[in-house]
Amino acid sequence: MIIDARTLPDTTVLDADVCIIGGGAAGLSIARALSGQPWKVILLESGGFTADGRTQSLYTGANIGLRYERLATARSRYFGGSTNCWGGFCRPFEPIDLEARSWVPNSGWPFGVETLQPYYARAHAILGLAHTVYDPTYWNWKLQPQGIGFLPVDGEVLENRVAQISQQPRVSVDSTAAMKMADHVSCYLNANVTEILTNDTASVVERVRCATLSGTRFTVNARYFVLCCGGIDNARLLLLSNRTESNGLGNRHDLVGRYFTDHPRIKSTVVKLADQKRHRRLYDMTLALSRRRLNVPHLPIAAAMSPTDATQRRMGLLNSRSYLVAQYHGEATEGFRALHDLRMLLSDRRKFGTTDGNVGALMREALPRIATHLPNLAYAMFDNVANPEWVQRSFFLETIVEPVPNPESRVTLSMDRDELGLNTTYVDWRLTGQDRENYLRTHDLIRSALTERGLIVPGVDPQDAEQGWEERLSWCWHHMGTTRMHTDPRQGVVDPQGKVHGVHNLYIGGSSVFPTMGSDHPTINLVALALRLSDEVAMRLRRDNVVELSGGRRAA
Repeated sequence: MIIDARTLPDTTVLDADVCIIGGGAAGLSIARALSGQPWKVILLESGGFTADGRTQSLYTGANIGLRYERLATARSRYFGGSTNCWGGFCRPFEPIDLEARSWVPNSGWPFGVETLQPYYARAHAILGLAHTVYDPTYWNWKLQPQGIGFLPVDGEVLENRVAQISQQPRVSVDSTAAMKMADHVSCYLNANVTEILTNDTASVVERVRCATLSGTRFTVNARYFVLCCGGIDNARLLLLSNRTESNGLGNRHDLVGRYFTDHPRIKSTVVKLADQKRHRRLYDMTLALSRRRLNVPHLPIAAAMSPTDATQRRMGLLNSRSYLVAQYHGEATEGFRALHDLRMLLSDRRKFGTTDGNVGALMREALPRIATHLPNLAYAMFDNVANPEWVQRSFFLETIVEPVPNPESRVTLSMDRDELGLNTTYVDWRLTGQDRENYLRTHDLIRSALTERGLIVPGVDPQDAEQGWEERLSWCWHHMGTTRMHTDPRQGVVDPQGKVHGVHNLYIGGSSVFPTMGSDHPTINLVALALRLSDEVAMRLRRDNVVELSGGRRAA
């Protein structure tokens, strides 16, 4: 059942066995896993079925660290969460990603990848992935008739890694029908949780307070609560819930909001492919992400090059993946930049109902720039859309590196407030000297190995890797780490089951619990983790029922 919370009478009190806060990939996976069982589940989603500016503005905050995406547009705040703006790339963790590595400070999960393995098949189905095979040998055989092949790296220093690409990455598409028909699951849209309320010792969550932007206030009581609001808002809601614990719920050791990170993405060296026709389709991210280029049928996979486990251990590297980004005609020209800026502003306005400035003013400034470069711009548009195969392109070598867990990189509360009267956030994204050194050594390894084997030809490239780190350091919109998992409450916010240390009935789902992040896309991993969490909550509910039937007192 799906209900618009704005239709509830004011001061309504709802009761459930499980209250899930957040209707993105993690929250919907848990709700669907618990549906059809005898427990009453309430799912609270801040937005509706489509984006709107007022709801999106609740993400507003300030970046006070490294240059970073505007927080109000970094995620999608409506049913389906940020799968609504996600490219659909998936790859499970590598075993080394979850290890405690001596050369990676604060690294290691409380369990290995084998613990998540039973959940990956279900995660593939939820994310709309047609295949579960990641073996490059299989895909080389599969794609060979199309004249597509992997770069023949040696497998000792470097290896090819395959990512699956979902044809339908929006989790909301299948989940809408599932939620409407789900037994014992009620999804409330436009429902914003404003505070988590506990008992006097902050050891048990009793209820959550909720509000709609139309003014309705209501409360949800439950036996168990699962927080699935993303890497920034999971921390924010815990910090806001400071009625009993002055530093915020679950924050006795000042860890909530720390270890915030994203995957650093650096575009630097320009190269050409020795065999563009054979290798480009797998490695060029502009084709993997494209749905508008005329001659590019969708492939179900994309490829990247990574140092092998043995190389990482021998050289003391963190994980990484490197691929290519094609250069198209006119992308660096004034006219193309003006057209791009105008398109992005109009896109933000259409999606979120808000902009950073006046559209009319930007049009008056942009249109003369576009008109002056019109002939060049016309060819640039042709090159971008038609993508003629006879053009021998140059490519940026782009690398995404696994970040070092850094407690000084963090999310905190600001004094500014949103429309609901809640403190907004400061995001202080920081990287370390080890992150920079890891990138430089990885880049040198990739470029040298490919050049020595004759697979790439260095292009005209005035910018070296070090300059790329300084000037082209970017991000992947992957918010992680702010409620990290650890067996020791002095080193983590949640325990190995995802339960907040010291709070008997509060769990956290999503990539905010990742202690280390690997270098790949987090979505399939956070969904697998959410399915594991749903089994944990179901087990607790069954145990409680046994205790109640035997006449005992139910544990919280």
